Amino acid sequence: MIRAASWSFGFVALALLLLLTLGWTEAHGFLSMDVTDLWAKSIVQIEGPAQFKASDAFYPPVPYALSLLGQAVLPDTQVPVPFVLSALVGAGLLVLWFLNLRDTGGFSGVTSALVVLLLALNPFFLRALADGPETMFCILGTWLFARGIVNLRLTGNAPDMMKVAVGLLVVALSDSYGLMLCLGAMPFMIVAARPSMIAVSSTGYLVAMFYPVAAAVGALMFVSMIFDSRLIPLLSESATPLTLRQHLVILAGLGPAALIAILRNIMVPRLFMPLLAAVGAVLGGYTLNVFFHVEGDPAMALAPMLGVLVAAIRFWPNLSLREPIAIALLALSLLTSALVMRHVAHDETRAWSNAMLGAENAASRPAREVVSFLRDKSDIMVDVEKNPEIVVGLGNIDRLVIAGEPAYDWALEGGVPRTRYIVVPQQAEGQATADRILRRFPQLKQSQMPGYEEVFQNSRWRVFERVNEWN
Repeated sequence: MIRAASWSFGFVALALLLLLTLGWTEAHGFLSMDVTDLWAKSIVQIEGPAQFKASDAFYPPVPYALSLLGQAVLPDTQVPVPFVLSALVGAGLLVLWFLNLRDTGGFSGVTSALVVLLLALNPFFLRALADGPETMFCILGTWLFARGIVNLRLTGNAPDMMKVAVGLLVVALSDSYGLMLCLGAMPFMIVAARPSMIAVSSTGYLVAMFYPVAAAVGALMFVSMIFDSRLIPLLSESATPLTLRQHLVILAGLGPAALIAILRNIMVPRLFMPLLAAVGAVLGGYTLNVFFHVEGDPAMALAPMLGVLVAAIRFWPNLSLREPIAIALLALSLLTSALVMRHVAHDETRAWSNAMLGAENAASRPAREVVSFLRDKSDIMVDVEKNPEIVVGLGNIDRLVIAGEPAYDWALEGGVPRTRYIVVPQQAEGQATADRILRRFPQLKQSQMPGYEEVFQNSRWRVFERVNEWN
């Protein structure tokens, strides 16, 4: 009982410390788009009208469902619910890594604590934490997959086969990029398999590994069709064009440490081959992402390598200097990751790095300005799915008119808008229009909407106010 209480206290303390780091970056104006979208969806679904019909996809379902539950439990919290989920998953990961290294890996308690501390301070871990629960679950699933694939090679038992399948299932249902990891893992599964399994049935082996993922994704696609929700078209994010040199810089953050970790077992094929397959799965997913852009931030596409790195260290042979080498390797990885994060070309990661160093994120200023303008106003029509920053900035939808409410639906189905205010994004010439209000009333682009005049404008948004009263 005392031991369970101490572990619970440690878990809560870790979660609070991780929340503090997230609060630090938020205080300096950084909130990732994944967190913004997930929190805004949760607020709208829990507090919005029952008739609200989302046009965006509900995939991935695990963080979405947990975020809805968190918003229902904590409806008035000023702390982003995705932050709470991300901190809880992160704290759970750190505790599990410590126990795995100490109890199963045979490391001393001090070394296990130092290794976990270096992992927690690694910029890739902290950036993944700020990216939201999707990326944290992806790291968790990759770690489960890496552990399972090694144990499967060692034992060939059904429970270990299930660990591999569960790891793949977690990444596939927690992050759209997880689908790339599953596809990237496929060619390496043969490399990791026990020869006896391949001799019996290579097809059966692969089916057993990937059937849960295929069944789950197939079920989601069926539900998507039934409820007319777009699942597949929204998997891709905005592409970040990078040169080969820039990709190599990102891979230098965690890649060398992972390769060194698995090379320690190069003379033990039953350990080296599955660990090589785990590294190959992450690199395969990263390579596929270069072409499909499922994860817009390439640095986050490499973050699951943290799970592989922990698994590789856990399976190191119990030789002399094992523990000092592990600490030195993680310290070197922390240093290289910090250098890499300062040179990543993605805007969001650069903004996070600046926020961690205490610099204000200028990109968040337009959102703060429009929210400040709207804070004392009501009867505001806005497409909340395309402008989630408005929802997150206000913290609720009490003053917003959104899909599912008569005034909004009337206007978009052919009527004349009757709300006091209309908020639309700033539209560049020739840019595709995603905002439904702007598509329905394109004259807003030229400030020629009858009955409305522009009362606010900045680099991101425009606000129009009704100038005539309806009888």
